[in-house]
Amino acid sequence: MNNSAGLGFFRNHLANRIFNSVKRPTYAYITITALCNSRCRYCDSWKNTVICEPDTDEWKGIIDELVRIGVVTLTFSGGEPFIRKDLFELASYARSQGLITMVVTNLSLFKESHIEKIAESFDFFGISIDSTQPEVYKEIRGVDWLERIKGNVRTLMAGLTELKAEVQVCGMVTISNRNAHEMHEILHLIFDDLGMDTISFNLLDSSGGTTAGELTPTEDQIQYCSRIISDHKSLYPISNSTRFLSQIGNFDYRCNPWKCVQINENGLLLSPCLFISGKPDIFPEGRKTDLCKNKLSDVWREQQKIYSQYADCKLCNLGCVAESAWSTYDLQFIIQDSFFGMIWPPMKRIHERNCRTG
Repeated sequence: MNNSAGLGFFRNHLANRIFNSVKRPTYAYITITALCNSRCRYCDSWKNTVICEPDTDEWKGIIDELVRIGVVTLTFSGGEPFIRKDLFELASYARSQGLITMVVTNLSLFKESHIEKIAESFDFFGISIDSTQPEVYKEIRGVDWLERIKGNVRTLMAGLTELKAEVQVCGMVTISNRNAHEMHEILHLIFDDLGMDTISFNLLDSSGGTTAGELTPTEDQIQYCSRIISDHKSLYPISNSTRFLSQIGNFDYRCNPWKCVQINENGLLLSPCLFISGKPDIFPEGRKTDLCKNKLSDVWREQQKIYSQYADCKLCNLGCVAESAWSTYDLQFIIQDSFFGMIWPPMKRIHERNCRTG
């Protein structure tokens, strides 16, 4: 983590504890495209067709506004982000503005020529890998790509090592009832076979797609996964906090949705979040605001009441939401769980990886 980002996290933490009027969000999450080339059973993005998305300059304008309201970390998601031809240009631009840049991809569109661009554009590079078995991977993701993805990861890691790049490469694992029994094997695949820097686990969102409910893990499966992951946390740099592992499946948190700006593939600000703004029949308070026509800094100030209405919300069961919520006010969590438990171990592994080349 660079010094300016560290100061940004600390500044936002203090500001949000002291002031109650306009909050400073730390994270931003933009769906850079709704299109996807996977056919995951727990997500319906692959069913989307071409839609009107912001162009490169419009996304850059939105990125400028994110910086203006205090955002520190920006995640590019999808769909499959690599479908956007300007992904590297946008990520590099965001990084030049001082943002920590992150992306989550299935890595199917990866080319060896991308390695240098990845090193220049991203601080965190998340790769979805949900199984060690090709047949299970295909059952979950609808495509028979596991061996191709593993080959791409090996090429990527070798290239980043040669460049001595500090980008953190993470295996992103969605826990379902199809792969719950594989946690031990997945850990060894990510670290011992593929040589990745870290791994992150999350529970499957049963509302993520029309057939997602069919993959929901049982309570016994969740507890088994929690035990296996916890047992390995002292051995490997696992990017989940000990608090996450102790509460997985039953999180106790105050969401405070203003901590994360969520923008969809149309450039619409989703207030207070994706889950609520997407269900106007249930949550009429939710809003969608076109950021190609409105300045985010103005909209952010105007919509603080919407965000404050859901300050204690716990509607979703996502670990990434819970962990960022804990970091909103809990300085002890930031220092002990976040830095020493989640950030420092991968940094150490990256340093060791790069030193191996002399």
